[in-house]
Amino acid sequence: MSDMHASVVGLQTNLAKPSSFLVEDTYWGYIIRSGRGPSLGVALAQAVCFFFGVCLLTASAGILVLPTLFFDGELGAMRVGSSALFGAFAGYLLWFASRGTQAEVHVDTSMGEVREVICNRAGKPTTVSAFGFETIGGVFLNPHPKSDAYVLSLRYRNTAQTVSVAEGTEAQLIALRDRLANDLMITPASIGRAA
Repeated sequence: MSDMHASVVGLQTNLAKPSSFLVEDTYWGYIIRSGRGPSLGVALAQAVCFFFGVCLLTASAGILVLPTLFFDGELGAMRVGSSALFGAFAGYLLWFASRGTQAEVHVDTSMGEVREVICNRAGKPTTVSAFGFETIGGVFLNPHPKSDAYVLSLRYRNTAQTVSVAEGTEAQLIALRDRLANDLMITPASIGRAA
C-alpha cells in the first residue's frame, strides 16, 4: 500500500513541476517549442559571426568610399568587385548571427510533415529539416543524459537519426508522445522508450 502511495505522490510531484515545453495549436497542426535555452556553442558562434559580419560590412563600405587618390581609374572595377564580395560575406555572417537559437518542431497535419524550424529574432522561420509522416519510425522517451528529465524524440525511419522534440518529466511528456504517435499513425511497437 505504501509503494502505491509513494508512486501516486511521485506522479503528482512530476505533474506539478512546470513544463519547459509549450504546445501551440495552429490551423495547420501544432508547434512544439522545446523551451531549452541555446547551447553555448551556438551563442558563441553567432556572436563571432556578428563581429566579423560588422567588420566585413565596414570594410566593404570603406573600400567604396576610400579617396580616389589610392586608386586610379583602372582599379575601379576591382574596388567595386571586392566591395561586393565583402558585402556578400558580411550579409551571410549577419544573417547567421540574427538567426534565432530556439528550435521548434512544427507538426503539419494538413501536409503530413514534421519540420524542424528556427525562428529569427523577428519571428521569421527558417526550416532546418523536414520529414514526411511516413518516414518517422518511432516516438521515444529517453532519459536525459545530464539531468533527471526525459527527452521526447522522433526517429527517422529505423536509423540512429533522431529529432529532439521536448524535454520534461516523464509524466508531462506521455500525453505529447501519445498525441504525436496518434497523428503520425505509428505502430504500437515503435512507441515507448528507446532501448
